[in-house]
Amino acid sequence: MRVEVNAMYTFIVVDDEHLIRKGLLKKLEASEHKLTLLGEADNGADALELIESSSPDIVFTDMRMPEMDGQWLIRTVSQRFPHIKLIVISGHTDFDYMQEAISAKVVNYLLKPFSRDEVQRALQQAILTLEQERSLKQEVVQLTVETEQMKIDADQQTFLHVVLSPHLPAKRPVFRSREFAVLLEAELLLFMMIYSPKPCIVEHLPSFPQSLYIPHPQSEQLVFLMMYNQAGTVTELQKHAVLYTERILAETTTTECCIGISLPLSNVSRIRDAHHQSILALDQRSITDFGKCYTYTEENSTLSSLRWNRSHELLFSIESGSVSKVQELIADFFAFFLQQPDALLAHLKEQCRDIVAETKRLLQHYLQSGSSGNGNASSSLEAVLDISFDMESIRQYMDKVLTGTALLLQEYNPYRSDQVIDNVRKYIDIHYAKNLTLEWVSSLFYLNPSYLSYLFKEKHGENFTDYVNRLRIEQAKRALTLTEDKVYRIAKQLGYDNPKYFFRVFKKVTGLTPEEFRKQYKVRTTPNSNDLR
Repeated sequence: MRVEVNAMYTFIVVDDEHLIRKGLLKKLEASEHKLTLLGEADNGADALELIESSSPDIVFTDMRMPEMDGQWLIRTVSQRFPHIKLIVISGHTDFDYMQEAISAKVVNYLLKPFSRDEVQRALQQAILTLEQERSLKQEVVQLTVETEQMKIDADQQTFLHVVLSPHLPAKRPVFRSREFAVLLEAELLLFMMIYSPKPCIVEHLPSFPQSLYIPHPQSEQLVFLMMYNQAGTVTELQKHAVLYTERILAETTTTECCIGISLPLSNVSRIRDAHHQSILALDQRSITDFGKCYTYTEENSTLSSLRWNRSHELLFSIESGSVSKVQELIADFFAFFLQQPDALLAHLKEQCRDIVAETKRLLQHYLQSGSSGNGNASSSLEAVLDISFDMESIRQYMDKVLTGTALLLQEYNPYRSDQVIDNVRKYIDIHYAKNLTLEWVSSLFYLNPSYLSYLFKEKHGENFTDYVNRLRIEQAKRALTLTEDKVYRIAKQLGYDNPKYFFRVFKKVTGLTPEEFRKQYKVRTTPNSNDLR
């Protein structure tokens, strides 16, 4: 092993003869190592006091001294300070001395008179032993640090798995690192989510006692912060949360951070719910507002109505494969929310969900599949919305999904006929279950409602409303005969929000109530004994 020449080593000299001490120090001057003398002593008692106060690396000591001799000293030092290296300098070869030196694991036993070379060799041996022990200690410390870091990394993955896996059953996680194990022992916890428009670097955030930062694995703009109390009240925890968030916002003013805070929780197994609460809290942010803290309340789950009223146009443009029109309407959609002073992120996200759900249904209809190539659009949207707290990231996703769907549906476009009334009828045939009105449909095809009504009756021999009702009733008859669904549920599925109105229309068209129709059908199709064979 290579000995570090530039390292500093400290020592003391213990001998009752002044000249011996000075002679030893003279011989040590030629050493290539950096040595620092911490003191001299002429007996074992003073030497022990010096050792206790200065903790030298090496002790040179005589064996036979007044008061407390070297035998007692090396025995005491080896027991109490095993890291100190002992070199005996003695004028005696007494067997007891030698035996005590061996027992105390002295580095060397020098007999007086000793040469400069003997002293240097003994010193070199002591330093080599010190370096070996220090190196081993560093390796152990490094291994301990690496092992703990591996535990922290594994616990962080466990934490994120629990938080971000919505379909897993809620259960108490198992943490093995000291850093995460405190969460298991905490009486109260708070879950915070910090959002920054710019990448949020954990190392740049202020540190707090009884808290733990966890970077979000899917977004550089998000960091989780767990606060915990080993003992304390909800009020105390929330008071600390206020102080923490104020400091975070004060120290990150240039990044315009926003923070969402969950309700206090008493069990770490509830962190997934707390994460969801922090999302709902952040969604209460005004679209144009930054640099604030939002705490979840039960009222966060209820949302006032704020809707962009052109979604039917957007969906029609997607279905028609009109990419340019889709892009125009997407721009209008986001401009609408920017112009609303009371618009929250929650309003924007809610309508995004509705539009993507309808887009998914369009794909399923045209691809004739319960799960289309874009069938995971809704779950994909949720994943995006859970990490998006600015309009631009949501806009990019919506633009990608909606224009991509429009491109995909271009080859299926049912509205290619030169006859606009044929296109209107195709639209009704596909979307009869929607809340269709003459005004709505006419706006999609850029026609005056009265003119559309005239053209439709001229072409198909019945007016718009009668055609829609007849189509719906045919589907209702099918549902009544093939399913056990409640009548009110069938009505709602077919676009009738008022079940009584559905009853009237059904009887007008069929001459029977829905229940009578279902009963007659079942009676008429009940198999006889011959049919069963």
